[in-house]
Order: sequence, then C-alpha cells, then structure tokens
Amino acid sequence: MSSKLPLFSQFVADLHRIGREDDRSIAAWGFDRLGAILGFDCAWYGWARFEPGRTIVQASSTLNLPGDFARYWTTMETQDLVARSLREIPGGVRTYDRDQPVQTDGMIALAERYRIRKWASAMHSRPNRTTVFFASIYRGDARPAAWDDEDLHVLQGAVDHIFLAVQASQRREAAAERAALLVDPSGFAYLGLEASEGLLKSVWPGWTGERLPAPLRRVLQRPGTVTLKGEGVVVSCERDGDTPSGLVRLRLSAIADLDRLTRREREVALLLAAGATHKQAAQALGSAPATIRNQIQAIYDKLGIRSRAELAGAVLQGGNPRDRHARPG
Repeated sequence: MSSKLPLFSQFVADLHRIGREDDRSIAAWGFDRLGAILGFDCAWYGWARFEPGRTIVQASSTLNLPGDFARYWTTMETQDLVARSLREIPGGVRTYDRDQPVQTDGMIALAERYRIRKWASAMHSRPNRTTVFFASIYRGDARPAAWDDEDLHVLQGAVDHIFLAVQASQRREAAAERAALLVDPSGFAYLGLEASEGLLKSVWPGWTGERLPAPLRRVLQRPGTVTLKGEGVVVSCERDGDTPSGLVRLRLSAIADLDRLTRREREVALLLAAGATHKQAAQALGSAPATIRNQIQAIYDKLGIRSRAELAGAVLQGGNPRDRHARPG
C-alpha cells in the first residue's frame, strides 16, 4: 500500500494557499479534498465547547450528510462515546465501529439512521481552553475498510492544519488597535483570542481567561456597532455568515482620542489647536469664557494631556493615542 504522505504534504500546501486567497471556504475546501485522501464518505466538522459531562457543538457544517444531522446528534449527545472520550482525555484520534462490543442506544440509532459503519474523530485543542475545533469522518459502505494508523495520523494533522489556516485568516483581519474574534453568545472565544489579548487587557486590566469581559458579553446580545466611551472602544458584532448555528464575529477597536469628546468639546479643541485663546473660542462659539474653561479641562481629562501643545499634537495626529506619543526614528 502506498503512503499517503505525499498527498498529505500537497494537501497542506494547497490548504494554506487557499486560506490566503479565500478564507471563507477554507474548511469546506479542506474536508472535501481530504475525502479523496482518506476515503471517507461523509464528514461533520465545526466548533465545540466542553462543559463537565457535556459537549456543546456551537457551530458546524457537514459534507454529504443530511441537513438534520447536527440537530439529531444533540438528542444523543450524552451517549456519544467518541465525544465523551475526547472530552475526558483530550488529544489523539478516537474511532467507533458499528460492530464493536461497546455500544450505547444513541450510537446505534445515529449509525443506523445515517448508515455509518466506521467513524473517526479528531480535534484541535489548546492548553487551558474549553473550546475546540473538531472533525468526524465516516465510512458507510456495507463492509468498509478499517482505519489504519496512517489514516488517523493524517486526520489529526489535517484538523490541526485546517484550524491553523482558519486562525491565520482571522489574524490577518486584526490590525493594530483592533481585535477580531469569533465567539459564541455566551462570550467564549473560539478564534482570535491570542491575537486580541493585548488590546483586551489594556481596556480591562483585571480580565483573564477565554470568556470575554462582561461589557462585551452584553454587547453580543444586540448585534450592531456600540461605542463604550467609558472603556474607550468601539465594538461591532454580527452573526458569522459561515456558521448559522450561533457564532458571532466581534470586532473591537480603540476610539481615537478626539472621538471621546462631545461635539462642542471637539469644536473647542479644534479652535484651541489652531491657536485661539479661550476668550476667542468663547466668542466664536457664542459661549461664556467660564464655560469654555470648563470644557477645556474636560478635554484635557478625556485626552490625558496637560497643555495646548499636547492638544495641538493630538489634533494633528487625528487623535490617535499611539501616534501622539510616537517618537521619530
């Protein structure tokens, strides 16, 4: 029997190329291509989270399976021997055979309903994380060949590389001063957490873990764009188009400093930065000088500055806090 290694090597190269060109279809492309290498008939893959005694599949897709597969699986989730094994001892590939001695009623019902005879599952997990990317592949002939060791190694490698390719596309979306994450409605992050931790911790210094801070979890309940002025960030969230089961794409960016000001404070700031005195600003805006002095103090407090020179620098740089403190060279 010839080795699958050359085919797998080409698969990995093509996978990452496809990921750079069209990240939206990378997982679907990967499992469609993998079927020809491993000889499976159908597959189920997606994002799951482990809780004590439970496996919650938050979003998933299928290949050559009826549309009700994931919904039906939830009815026998507690009897899924494969999921239970992966949850209790993460890592490695698990297999199931319809003819094996150890069974549950749920496994038998699922296998018979979808004509599954051989089953292999793998996942990509990370230390101290309850969220995983998983894949299950199935053979359904009357007498299909058993999985060999190389099949299982290739499956695990493919799942790891598909996750990494999807993760890379997510990181390209996150720029400086910005975070981009794929999360569930409860606020658990599936993608983008590592690349976004710096910004998240700068806004919420006491936060840690894989679940978003409480203010962000509240935003998830009302999709759209929200400005959290107290935290100095703009948050937008929308249902992920590829995962109708319930994941949300969340983007988080720092508010430019000038955007923290009210409209009148911004008008005052622009006049002062242009060289006007507080009396000239009061005259131009039809306000009392005392009002302008109070607004100037509010501007200084919000921008974290102490002088008009710093204010002029903030206006010149568009209010970007990083640019304002940058040094030449």
